[in-house]
Amino acid sequence: MSLRERLQELNSTSSREAKILIARGEHVGFYGLVWAPACVFLRVYLRQGGWHRGVAGLVSAFFSAYEVIVRYMKVWEHQHTENLPPPSRRI
Repeated sequence: MSLRERLQELNSTSSREAKILIARGEHVGFYGLVWAPACVFLRVYLRQGGWHRGVAGLVSAFFSAYEVIVRYMKVWEHQHTENLPPPSRRI
């Protein structure tokens, strides 16, 4: 799978998962934006042995953390834009 295909898949998957979290009424704060991705990175890189694979393991761990942060950023964006009034038109 190419990087472009992987990023397109990540975008659609993270949107779908964010909608599920929003429907459950989950809110995102510090944990979702900072702590959760860091924990995922450490789990993939250290506990699952990504460090054994060298650079490939490092990239895999970063990408796993990136998937988490994109998902939670979409939930956070929804939380902070759902009740905003439409922008005023200035002429």
